[in-house]
Amino acid sequence: MRRLKESFIYDLKKGFLEGLTTAVRQDIDLDLQIRDNYLNIYYKGNSLLKLDEVDRHRYRVTVHPKFSGGMDFPELVDDVSVGFFVSRIPYIKENILHYGKSSLEIEYEQMIIRANNYEPRNNSEYFIVDRQYVAGKIGRFDLTGVYWPRANRHKGQLVSPCLMEVKFALNRDIQYVHEQLERYYNAIREDSAAIAEEIEIIFKQKLELGLFNQPTNRLNAMRTLRFSPDIEQFRFILIMVDYNPFSQLLHLDKLSQLSFAAQIRVFYSGFAIWDVGMKSVNETTDND
Repeated sequence: MRRLKESFIYDLKKGFLEGLTTAVRQDIDLDLQIRDNYLNIYYKGNSLLKLDEVDRHRYRVTVHPKFSGGMDFPELVDDVSVGFFVSRIPYIKENILHYGKSSLEIEYEQMIIRANNYEPRNNSEYFIVDRQYVAGKIGRFDLTGVYWPRANRHKGQLVSPCLMEVKFALNRDIQYVHEQLERYYNAIREDSAAIAEEIEIIFKQKLELGLFNQPTNRLNAMRTLRFSPDIEQFRFILIMVDYNPFSQLLHLDKLSQLSFAAQIRVFYSGFAIWDVGMKSVNETTDND
């Protein structure tokens, strides 16, 4: 199960690893994700750092050789070793730009995380908890999160876990996304309670580490949220990034025939522009 030990959380929050956590919070291009007692920090979808606990208060640094430039990083054991690694982050980022995998779909995943978790003025209804989440034997969701509707928000609220799939442009897999979601649904429906528990744990640990940039009153309420274990309360979000509205790849009719169709939402996003997606000022005014 994905979570960090309490000693790991303490070191990241108040101990000698705090400098690393602060570096992530201050750099909106970095994304920290919690794994099974280790963490990854991503930059442009590439792993900048894998940090795992080898002993109490001792952590092994793993950086891909292409990004490390041949440098061997010492284990993180104190403020000095952490300070040294943090000082090398700009160098590792530069190497990722030169040698990393370039995928707009992966970069958009990280932008979605930033827009919903780190931009408090957006006041989003969805918060991203994890990326590349493995559920069951065949289910790997691009993003997982929680739906917290703006209407009647309150402390202790029971909220819906969300499993999200991101598709960029005219990805040929779009034509089969209804089959993909059905496979994923079947893979997780018997384990929905365990999945909800795991997502909630990661959510609470990230809150503890200050990885949601939100107003204090909102954060206080978020700490009390409870995640529904009921598969019928889950939401399945299909995020279509820069999807050409004239394309026939997406079969909405086949999505609507799925047994859990009422739980599926399709969200269109991105920066590619088509006139069909615009409204004139007169149309907007007439609708008021």
